[in-house]
Amino acid sequence: MALVLRTTSQIIGHHAELEKKSAEGYGALAERHPEHQDAFNRLGDENHRHRARVERAYRLGVTDAFEVGFTPNPLDPGDYALEEFTGESLSEDLDTALRNEETVIRFCLDAAKTSGKLLPDLPDTFDQLVRRKRKRVELLRSLT
Repeated sequence: MALVLRTTSQIIGHHAELEKKSAEGYGALAERHPEHQDAFNRLGDENHRHRARVERAYRLGVTDAFEVGFTPNPLDPGDYALEEFTGESLSEDLDTALRNEETVIRFCLDAAKTSGKLLPDLPDTFDQLVRRKRKRVELLRSLT
């Protein structure tokens, strides 16, 4: 049986990994494309803040009863894998960054749907991140 994210803590853990990997990718892009270093560093810093925001919402709402609860719709982490930045040009790297942002947005939307019954504040937090991440997509598109 494939690994699925069945508990809220598993969803939060996977989100943390997505944000961490995304931040690392933007750090690499900042080094590879110094002309956009400020933008890429800002995006990486936002990833760390997004991770902390979700973890804070989780900690504020968790009790022992919630911790053992299962989500109604388990998520498959394989559906939300981020791509490595392997492009040889800014254009290729930006395309990868856009696909990765869309993947994290999709994860946040799915996590919001499945985590609501367990922790009522968590879906709102994920929805707020989606709005912020959509602005990041606009920023990335403006770099081309």
